[in-house]
Amino acid sequence: MTIDNKYGVPTVAVHTDRFIAVVRSVTQVSGMPHMRQVFVPQPIMGKSPRELRAYVDGNDPITGRPVMQEVIEGLTSPFSAEDLKEVTFERSTPRLVDPDTEESLYRLFHDNHWTDYLPIILPTEERVAAMLAHTSHKPDEVVGHMRSTHFREYWEYTVEKVAVNAVMAGASPEYFPVILAVAASGASARGSTTSSAAGMVVVNGPVRHTLGMNAGTGAMGPYNHANATIGRAYDLLSQNLQGGSIPGLTYMGSQGNNQQTVSVDDWR
Repeated sequence: MTIDNKYGVPTVAVHTDRFIAVVRSVTQVSGMPHMRQVFVPQPIMGKSPRELRAYVDGNDPITGRPVMQEVIEGLTSPFSAEDLKEVTFERSTPRLVDPDTEESLYRLFHDNHWTDYLPIILPTEERVAAMLAHTSHKPDEVVGHMRSTHFREYWEYTVEKVAVNAVMAGASPEYFPVILAVAASGASARGSTTSSAAGMVVVNGPVRHTLGMNAGTGAMGPYNHANATIGRAYDLLSQNLQGGSIPGLTYMGSQGNNQQTVSVDDWR
């Protein structure tokens, strides 16, 4: 992409067909949706030279056209006006949605990928206000920045937006300082990685007793309301405050993410 963008020289990238959604997402957010791409079948590993040669001599599994013909055309065809057209993105999000029935609002949240596909508590203004009452920080104060993948821009989010996700997760308002501390870390529970990892929050100090968190038998299991809903709030805010988390589009992780330890004292 650097050669295309900086020097205006046509290039052709070759990928396996399994990564078509990822490739299109990367080129789109990089402002180069028309970058020339060619695809060959997956897998590559474990294949003989003869089988790999057949990939190159065969057809692109996405377009059905000969692979080498696409490569030659991509390298020799000049850029069109459409290829060089500037791409812009809308990064704002609505503060409120239109009033509707409870069932329709659940469907709206589901269809917009604002949930983890489990039932949520609808974040009404009253419920969000109750959450905000448990912090001295202003609703419009910026908590931090987060992004879903290294090639996307960071999204900025406020105390109020964190509160919305805390309500959706079913967290009690007194849990909010802990959730704010987690959000302030800027570490996403939905970060993209090809490693076998999982996101985890470690809560230490007197607050764990105040909130009645479980640090004993089954501490990492779904046996405690504070543990479960704080963790779910972390998951939801990571999804919604980093610009989305849709596999193959805004989420490129194969399995999971790294661990994170945060401090809650600054968010009371």
